[in-house]
Amino acid sequence: MTHAPPEPVAIPAPPDFPIAWADPEDQHMPLLRDRQHSPNPVTPLTGALHELHFSRGASTGIQRAGQPLQFVVRRINTYYYLAVMPSIPPEELPAAEAAAEAGGKQIVATFRDRWDNEWVPEVQGYYERWESFDLDGAPLPELLEHLEWTFQTFERFWDIHMEVTAGYMMAPSLFQDMYVDLFEGAAPLEAYRLLQGIENMSLTTDRALWALSRKAAASPAVTSLILETPASAVPAALEGSEEGRAFLGEFQAYLSEFGRRSDTVIELADPSWVEAPGPAIQNLKHYLRPDAQDPDVHWRQLITEREDAVARARERIATYPEPVRQQFEFLLEAGQQGHRVQEDHNWWLDQGGLHYVRRVCLAVGRRFTASGVIDDAEDIFYLLPEEIRELAKSPGESRGSLVAERKAEIERWSKIAAPPMVGTDYGPPPDNPLGRAISRFFGGPPPEPVADEPNLIGGIAGSPGKVTGTAKVIISLSEAGKLEQGDILVTATTSPPWTPLFATAAGVVADTGGVLSHCAIVAREYGIPAVLGTGRATAVIQDGQQLEVDGDSGEVRIIG
Repeated sequence: MTHAPPEPVAIPAPPDFPIAWADPEDQHMPLLRDRQHSPNPVTPLTGALHELHFSRGASTGIQRAGQPLQFVVRRINTYYYLAVMPSIPPEELPAAEAAAEAGGKQIVATFRDRWDNEWVPEVQGYYERWESFDLDGAPLPELLEHLEWTFQTFERFWDIHMEVTAGYMMAPSLFQDMYVDLFEGAAPLEAYRLLQGIENMSLTTDRALWALSRKAAASPAVTSLILETPASAVPAALEGSEEGRAFLGEFQAYLSEFGRRSDTVIELADPSWVEAPGPAIQNLKHYLRPDAQDPDVHWRQLITEREDAVARARERIATYPEPVRQQFEFLLEAGQQGHRVQEDHNWWLDQGGLHYVRRVCLAVGRRFTASGVIDDAEDIFYLLPEEIRELAKSPGESRGSLVAERKAEIERWSKIAAPPMVGTDYGPPPDNPLGRAISRFFGGPPPEPVADEPNLIGGIAGSPGKVTGTAKVIISLSEAGKLEQGDILVTATTSPPWTPLFATAAGVVADTGGVLSHCAIVAREYGIPAVLGTGRATAVIQDGQQLEVDGDSGEVRIIG
């Protein structure tokens, strides 16, 4: 039996968040504030590139994957909002969704081969072109041409991103569906134990950092210097001794290979580790503590647990019909590779792409600074693409006052809580493979607070287990130094550069995310409980409070 979709509901803007719609039609879109990818206000250039190039590239990619959808980004009062909508008229949706379900099976079967053998080599080619271009030596017209090529490549990155996302997101979700059907009474997160312990770029990067920490640990002087010096001052301090300079060379080699990453995957104004290695040094500090544990030890344990869980599942279905066992094996391997590609795509596309787009923009910013148009190369992120093009043709007077005005606008709105949704609500996503996968990635709306239990925070079970520890609220990696072994990491969201913190934390609580989010996957890889999608943990939990985190029930309790 089919059910009619819910009636659209217009969402009134809160009194302190009035919206001046640039296009009146935008208020009919289901615009969700995407805190999982962009927890803070975004700069004008970041917003403009996403409104145009992300929206266009991501829509192309998801439609290549056979899904009748389109993505739209809007920067509303400086915040990042995302709408996912049908790309075809309503009357065509039933037939298109049936075709999309069949197409989804095809992309689940092919996404990892295409990723490894088609898309990664293509991305590597773009990297080579970026690396070979003389940013500071090229004449301005050539630099501007390179900037336009960079914007178009940014769009292509999102095209690839969304086509592969359909596969890596649906694969583990479909495996979860089948596992629950096969094994009555299975725990909610049991299926994911069969997908853990698969090599990916996030774990490779972390193990390389661990290996680097062992080199530092071989020198008591270097270890002491790193642990006792503020992260931002460590490189200069290492220059003061022969041992320090030798290790600094090792550290810079690490950054050269693994440093194309920053705190976020959206904001162009965030420097990568190559430019500002403070977050990498902070992670290094965690690995140099006396109680730090070799991630390889836990890694081998994860693999053993996975192999045992897979063997038990195969034994339980040994007498099932051959087609069922074949489908189980197909989705098992696809789900494992889905987790791997989810981390790898972030490394190659989100992190690496952001790094190179930022580099090119900063090169233009340096030209504008030299001509007196802006005061600092970083101010380029407060201009719009069309303004950059006009300034390149005719610099004219300084745009310092415009930049200051836009910085003040971000500062003003950052003090106001942006609503989780604006525009029009059309109800939950459709109950199809991609719709379920999207819900499991983003996590859905947070549970309502329980009136008579103010110390209880509800969320989504992301990684099993129960633990009690001291809360440390960390919004940016620059604050990671306060996390001690056994603490509970409380945050709005995490991205792959945060992964080393999971080796220190005893548990994770996040405002955003679902069971297929990066945060959940990495928490399971590190074997620590996680509760996600709380919506309000960072607002109500304070540093030093004792928390009980139940990753099986999806509940967090403040106990002191």
